[in-house]
Amino acid sequence: MTNGGDEVVRYGTTGPEAASFGHVRICALPVATVIERLRHSIEAAGLLVLHEIDPQAILGRAGLKIDAARQLLFFHPRLMARLLRADPAALLEVPLKFAVMALADGTVSVRWLDPTGAFGRYGNAALAELGRELAGIFEAIAADALGASTMGDATKG
Repeated sequence: MTNGGDEVVRYGTTGPEAASFGHVRICALPVATVIERLRHSIEAAGLLVLHEIDPQAILGRAGLKIDAARQLLFFHPRLMARLLRADPAALLEVPLKFAVMALADGTVSVRWLDPTGAFGRYGNAALAELGRELAGIFEAIAADALGASTMGDATKG
């Protein structure tokens, strides 16, 4: 417990399977800078930022404290139309999101799920192609937003 009665939530260890369905980049930029750059890169890629979730504020409502964390949700109507034409059950896969978290060592992790696997599991060629396209978009956005500040694809945090 901290002074004020708030409980500090310590992050657990990332499981070894996380790398099989997601990606993470570690950087030394502040969370606010990462969010600003991701927003810009998402929009520059022709996509819409739909919402930003603040887990730090949400947990704070329950008296729990975590370091800075944000989730950026994004997509585009033209991609939604493609998805729905291919298989409306895949609506569960969107919107796409980046999760950004400040880590105890002062670095920041940027995570996202691999859309290739998520869309490929439907057994639909059009969705599989969309998943591959989205995987490339994620990589391009991360590269544009984080540039040389990234420490690569890692399994940390």
